[in-house]
Amino acid sequence: MSPIPGNGGRNGGPAIVTRADVGVTLIILAVAAALWLETTTFESVPAMLAQNIPPAFFPRLVLAVIVVLAVVLPFESLILKRGGAAAKSAPLPAMTWVTAALLVAVAASMAWVGTVASMVLVCLLLPPLWGERRATRVIPFALLFPGAVAFVFTGLLKVPFEPGRLAQMFGVN
Repeated sequence: MSPIPGNGGRNGGPAIVTRADVGVTLIILAVAAALWLETTTFESVPAMLAQNIPPAFFPRLVLAVIVVLAVVLPFESLILKRGGAAAKSAPLPAMTWVTAALLVAVAASMAWVGTVASMVLVCLLLPPLWGERRATRVIPFALLFPGAVAFVFTGLLKVPFEPGRLAQMFGVN
């Protein structure tokens, strides 16, 4: 029998996967493949400086996790249905889009303001956006969290952060 129009499934049953989920999955897989290909252009580290893990390892690990999650995505509604949850959720709240826009704006400005300053901006702007109004909580968080991240990476792991063009203009490296 042919599927019922608008239902998507065979013999009148619900569709196992939706076109939207498959489309999103294909886009994610294409971007992951392009980024994986980009990791093949990373310079190799001389054996004398190598620390057992090549530069492409961590990005490829993250991409592999993203690919696994993307492959599961089309079957999410089926998994949720078996667990007793509703197959379709409500539309995303406006705050989600505002948060995404803020993060994209900060990411776009990262080359200009620098990595640590970008972390400070995110930690300073997101809590008030999400409703935290106490400056006694926001300001210490905005200074201490990026400071701790910077210490771990630059101090302990010896991974330098990009200072940004503003810092270079003022001679701060």
